Amino acid sequence: MSSIPAPVRQVLQARSDATNQQINTALLKKNLDAQKQAGDAAVALIEQAAQLQRQLADGHIDVKA
Repeated sequence: MSSIPAPVRQVLQARSDATNQQINTALLKKNLDAQKQAGDAAVALIEQAAQLQRQLADGHIDVKA
């Protein structure tokens, strides 16, 4: 058996669990932020394609950078 008393082990385990939960929450937030950024980029590409399609329909293309 362990030389650490059971109540102390329980407190240490609770602290470890809380730390792990904080880490997991931070990782999930980072993942969600990356997904939002990727989604925003996809929307921007779709908007650019729609704008190009409208310009083609009007018979001209704006080529400014």
